[in-house]
Amino acid sequence: MIKFKKNGFSIIELIIAGSISVTAIGIGYSLLQIALKGNKIDETQMGINGRINDTLDFILDEVKASKRIIDDESKIIVQNKNCTFPREGEFLFGISLPDQALVKSDYLPKGDLLNLNQIECPIIYSLRPSLTAEKGPYTLIRYGPQYNEIGYYISPSYLKFQETVLLDGITESTKYKKIECPDNWGNIKTVKGISICVDNYKKAIEIQIEAADPQYGIENNELRSIASVGGFSSIQDENLISTITENKNSLNNSPSCIGGGCCWIGICLKSNKITYLIDNSFFMNKDYLHHNGNIINGNWESIDNPEFISPRINGKNLFDYVISTLKQHINKLPTSDDSDKMYIQIIANNGSSNYLFEDGPQELTNNNKITALSYLDNLKSDVISPIDPWNDICRILESEYIGQLVILSAWKPELYTASTNQTCIGLNKGNFANIINEYNQFTRSKSGTGTLVIDAISLYNNFCEGSKNIFANNWLGSISKGAESNCINIR
Repeated sequence: MIKFKKNGFSIIELIIAGSISVTAIGIGYSLLQIALKGNKIDETQMGINGRINDTLDFILDEVKASKRIIDDESKIIVQNKNCTFPREGEFLFGISLPDQALVKSDYLPKGDLLNLNQIECPIIYSLRPSLTAEKGPYTLIRYGPQYNEIGYYISPSYLKFQETVLLDGITESTKYKKIECPDNWGNIKTVKGISICVDNYKKAIEIQIEAADPQYGIENNELRSIASVGGFSSIQDENLISTITENKNSLNNSPSCIGGGCCWIGICLKSNKITYLIDNSFFMNKDYLHHNGNIINGNWESIDNPEFISPRINGKNLFDYVISTLKQHINKLPTSDDSDKMYIQIIANNGSSNYLFEDGPQELTNNNKITALSYLDNLKSDVISPIDPWNDICRILESEYIGQLVILSAWKPELYTASTNQTCIGLNKGNFANIINEYNQFTRSKSGTGTLVIDAISLYNNFCEGSKNIFANNWLGSISKGAESNCINIR
C-alpha cells in the first residue's frame, strides 16, 4: 500500500508569514512616506530659496536704476509733499528715481534723452503682517509706480502708485548670521527677518532676507531659508556733486525747474537770466591726454604710471559728459511766460566764440529750448586751440539780460592781460580777472542791472586753486570771487 505525504502550511506558519509581509509592507510604506516627505521638504526649500532670490534680483534692478537710496522715513515727503506711502507696517527703505523717458518717442534718434518725465515720488519697501497664517508672519510690500506693457514706468506717478506683494513668509526674527556693514557705512537695520546696510552716500545697499514656510518641516519646525545680496545705484545723483544749497536765492530771481532745484554739475541757478560759457576746445576731447596726478596733503602731485590719462566722468569723456548733462539741465528749465521771463544764452569757446543766439540772450520759449538742444547736439571739440573767454566775459558784464554766468573748462587760456588788441571794458592794461572783478564790484553792482554772478566749473584739472593743479594756475577761481559766486572742481 502506497502512502501519500501531504504538503502545505500550517495555520501558525500562515500567520507568521502574513505578519512578516504586513511588517515589510508597512516598513516599505513608511520609507516611501519619509522619502516623499523629504522630497516635499526639498521642493519647498528650493521654492523658498527661489522666491527670495527672485525678490532680491527685482529689488537690485530697481536700486541700479535709481539715483539715491532713502533709509530715513522722514525724508520721503521731502521729495514731494504729495508723496504717499503705506502707513501700515514698518518702513524698510526707499529709492529715488531719476527723471526718465516713459515712451520710446521720448528718445532722439541718436539715443539722447529729450523728453524726460519726473517720477515724483520714491519707491517704498515695507513689511506688514500677512493676511493669512498659511503665508507666514510678514509680507514684503513694494509701493511705487507700475510698469506698462513694454517695461516703462507709468507716470505721472504718485496718483497711480500701487502696492505689490513681493514676498510672503518673512520671519518674525532672524535666526541666522546677519550681514556685516562696512566700517564707513551706516549701522545695520533689522526689521523682523530683513536686515539692511546702506552706505553714507546713499548709493550702495546690502540686504539679507530670511523667509519660512510654516506648512512643511520636521518635528513641527518651519522651513527657513536665507539669502543676501549687495548692489549700488548707477545713476548720477546731482545732490552728491552739488556744493551749493539749492535754496540759495539771494537774488530773488532763481527759477523753479521742473522737478526741483535748478542745478547743473554742482552749480545752482540764482538768476532767471543765465548764460553758459563752455569750453569746446580739443582739451575737452576724449583723445586729449591730461597729466595724471592727484591731490596729496592739499597739493598736486604727478603720477608717472601712466603719465597721461583721458579723464572720464560717469563713464563719459569730458565733452560728452558736459553736453549730455547740459541738455538734461536745459530740458528742466522753465519756459518764459507773461509773469516770469527766462533768458538764456550758450557760448561755446575754443579760441573763438560760437553763440547759440547771435543777437544775445533770448527768452526761453519751447521753440528756443529745441533750438538750444539742437545747438548742443552739433557742437564738436576738435579745434586744437585753448579757450579764450575774456572778450565774452567782458561783453557779458555789460549786458542787462545776463544775471548769472556759468563758465566751464578743463584747460587754461594762453593770455591773461589786456592789451591794445584785446581790451576789456575799454581798458587795454591790467589783468583780465582784476578788471572783471573791479568793474563788477564797483560799477555794475551800483547800476540797475546789479552784480553779475560768475560761477565756474573746473573739470579734472582744478583751476579753482593754483596749488591743486600741475600748472599752479587758478584762473577760474580768480574770476569767481563775488559773494554769490562759486568755483568747484569735478574730478
